[in-house]
Amino acid sequence: MPESRLCLSLTGKTLRSNLDCISKYRKKIDMVELRADFLKPSELGSIQRFPGKCDLPVIFTVRLHRDGGYFSGKEKDRRKLLSEAAGSGYSYIDIEEDLVDRELEHHIRKNGARIIRSIHDFSGVPGNLAGRIRNLSHNPADIPKAAVMPQNTLELLRLIEIFQDLETSQKILIGMGELGLLTRVLAPKLGSWLSYCSSPEKEAAPGHLDPDQLIDLYRFKSIDASTQIFGVIGNPIRHSLSPQIHNYGYKVLGINAVYLPLLVEDLESFFRLADILRIKGLSVTLPLKESVISHLAEQDERLGSIGACNTLVRKASGWYGTNTDVDGFLKPLKTMCLNKELTDRPQAGEFGPGPRLKATVIGAGGAARSVVYALNQCGIKPLILNRTTERAESLARRFGCPYSGIDAQGYALIEEYSDLIVQSTSVGMEPQAGGDPLPDYRFKGTELVYDLVYKPHLTRFLQRAQDAGCRIIPGLEMLKSQAEAQFKLFTGREYPIYSVSRYNN
Repeated sequence: MPESRLCLSLTGKTLRSNLDCISKYRKKIDMVELRADFLKPSELGSIQRFPGKCDLPVIFTVRLHRDGGYFSGKEKDRRKLLSEAAGSGYSYIDIEEDLVDRELEHHIRKNGARIIRSIHDFSGVPGNLAGRIRNLSHNPADIPKAAVMPQNTLELLRLIEIFQDLETSQKILIGMGELGLLTRVLAPKLGSWLSYCSSPEKEAAPGHLDPDQLIDLYRFKSIDASTQIFGVIGNPIRHSLSPQIHNYGYKVLGINAVYLPLLVEDLESFFRLADILRIKGLSVTLPLKESVISHLAEQDERLGSIGACNTLVRKASGWYGTNTDVDGFLKPLKTMCLNKELTDRPQAGEFGPGPRLKATVIGAGGAARSVVYALNQCGIKPLILNRTTERAESLARRFGCPYSGIDAQGYALIEEYSDLIVQSTSVGMEPQAGGDPLPDYRFKGTELVYDLVYKPHLTRFLQRAQDAGCRIIPGLEMLKSQAEAQFKLFTGREYPIYSVSRYNN
């Protein structure tokens, strides 16, 4: 398989700022793309000198608004810029599919530059994309490129199928936006000639990662045809810290694998995609922990009792499902309750001798199912509160617990079940970080408060509890614990020791 390159798209307004950007990322990139449409008009007269100041191959691009760029001048001026660049040491000139100018093309090739012939579509993955890519090259030396924005998982699946069907040895295929992230990271495995990135200050296209993310987090330069793929599926998923945890483990242990955040809104299409990519294992988060169960070929006994799945492992028979949230939830709770310096009185059952804990669980989704199951295993029947009372009732009946809506009755009941309060919903999670699941509850300072949301590290709910003098457990503690169990299921290896604080930012 041909080597895949990492190209830094330069989006600075001046050539000087672009050279500074190259200097910052020089050790991580293989080539650069000068986006002349980002430059100030006063800078365009100096573009011919730019390649001589770089020690890397340079792609010259002048992108129109309709293709996601910012050039607003006349077409004759754009073609003049392309022609001037061709004779100035640029290695590649990017020309859009609909720019047909044989004289310009001849001039580019005569001056030793190669043509990247590109398609851009921000509305989706065109049904005739494969044929259009095949028709792009007017010369065998040209490199066909398609940058399209999948609108759903089915379109992403179609894009990956096109990747596999195209026989062209050199091609650039990119899925823009959040859904297309895997095409950028997996370019070496999928056979794309290069992958684009840009500075976080100004991304060149939707979904661009920066060089630090691609190289340090996803280890782009280590990905090859034999790299195993793992990931976390959910919606939303951009906030997930699981890639930092798992990819760090692969790096330390020298495992040829990559772990990706995968936005999924259609499980049927996604599992077809997972088969094509031969994804080996998956973490599952909101809102898919219940719906993935119907896609399992095998599951453990615990999963049957909980009714929520957070871990999938590919086996010969199909997907095997289990739940590591239970142990992940209990580990930090036990540590907190057994630490004599952190508690005024010992707790009951597995948490030590003394009065039995009285707990409240906020939420009735997949995460709440794991929490209630875990507490039930420890002999604790918690109060379940949920905005939709019917869902609270359904979960309560499953485990024989009291329940209520988040209303006046619910607030009154918390007084009886306030030793431990567990927040298991997505309320307060970025990007809606200001949310509070119990805005009218006033902490007494005696509660142990556990929020499963891990980003931000201190939610508004946890901050209020801490300010009132409560002991708190941030969700990152549970994320770390359940991820360690998943890591072993995925790789057969124990997770390396690390400090959880490295993921607090």
